[in-house]
Amino acid sequence: MLERLCAVVIGLAALAAPGLAQAGIPECNNVRLEDVASGGCELRGSAQCSASCDRLGIYKKACATKLQTVCRQDCTFTADASCSDECTVSCKSECDRGVSITCHGNCFGECSGSCDAKCEGAADAAQCRASCEATCDGECDVSCPSVDAACYTHCVECCGGSCTAQANMDCQTTCQDQEFETCERDLEIDCSGSCSVEGALFCNGQYIISGSELPGCVEALIARGTLEASASGSVTLGGPDGLSAPSSSVGCSLGRRRAAPAFGAGLASFALLALARRRRR
Repeated sequence: MLERLCAVVIGLAALAAPGLAQAGIPECNNVRLEDVASGGCELRGSAQCSASCDRLGIYKKACATKLQTVCRQDCTFTADASCSDECTVSCKSECDRGVSITCHGNCFGECSGSCDAKCEGAADAAQCRASCEATCDGECDVSCPSVDAACYTHCVECCGGSCTAQANMDCQTTCQDQEFETCERDLEIDCSGSCSVEGALFCNGQYIISGSELPGCVEALIARGTLEASASGSVTLGGPDGLSAPSSSVGCSLGRRRAAPAFGAGLASFALLALARRRRR
């Protein structure tokens, strides 16, 4: 029987670095994880996982991210010129004062600042906020190709992504709303079915990913420079029954607690080795 101690708990602080501030992690269904660094994440299995899947409203982030991509083919409005002009003038003044502006680092914040007003009075504020932020995230990601460029170039890209997202916000919200209930139901089924097999990843109490996609997501996060690790429980993977964990186990906590460098590096190496062994099987 293949056994793996779930000893790597993913500290997400590294994901907030400018070079990594993209819309999402492709291996984790493109869900944005920078914003959960302070709250942390948990890899849950067995009974604890099953109980988590039964909660209402835990699939907002995952569904909004998925549906933004689906709806983008129909929501193709271009950025409003007045929005772009106002934004770039303000942004250029920041550059002129010596403020370091990067498209990836600033676009999401510029865009998501409109979500409070957008979702005020919405029937489902949490869903509206998730859709709004996913729209900002998706448009900002495709609008930020430059890495090493002048500050004003980053301003133009940043404002283009933010204003395009705002132009498509109503279309995205309406389009996503039509499929949200189905998406949440499907993810609940996926989550419940994976609890006794592969487990599921939750961040700030929200479902992120589960099943056979989970190891790739974890490995991708490790590969992105996650070296802060701490073991808070153990989960056994493998065998005919897949993943099992004692009911008292709290799973693997993904947070910001700092381990000693040698300890953290050792845990990361152990997890990568375990994933490699698992794949060979």
